[in-house]
Amino acid sequence: MDAQPVKSHFFKTPGGKLDAQNTSEHEWWGLVISLAELHQWELENHPLLETLTGRHLYYRLAQESVKNEYALTRALKDVFGGMHFTEKALRTRMRQMEREGLIEAVTRPDDARSKQLLPTEKFNQMMTQHAEQVKKIFDKHFLLIEK
Repeated sequence: MDAQPVKSHFFKTPGGKLDAQNTSEHEWWGLVISLAELHQWELENHPLLETLTGRHLYYRLAQESVKNEYALTRALKDVFGGMHFTEKALRTRMRQMEREGLIEAVTRPDDARSKQLLPTEKFNQMMTQHAEQVKKIFDKHFLLIEK
């Protein structure tokens, strides 16, 4: 029987000291605790993320806006896809995001029959605040090194 390689990761101990450990249950609990803390922060700071449709649109728009900082060039139906939400539910949430100043829906220059979503500065600030909070929470338990 061949020996399996042992995965080793740096994990912060409760005292904040770095410790190289083998992948263990302790490490996975750190992930779960971090996710639970992040979820609580999201509920308290971003009401949009309280609903499944809000979360879906937020993360799809965040993903698209990171790819293209000037505009989300995909048609709305492409952004809506991938989940089993009704179009009405997604459009209702999208209108809420427009009213809150997070996005603008504009007619596509290449096809006036469809629209595209443009993130506003407010949306970008929301994403930045969210990313900073993710890092802050995970930094409590893990040494994060970007690739």
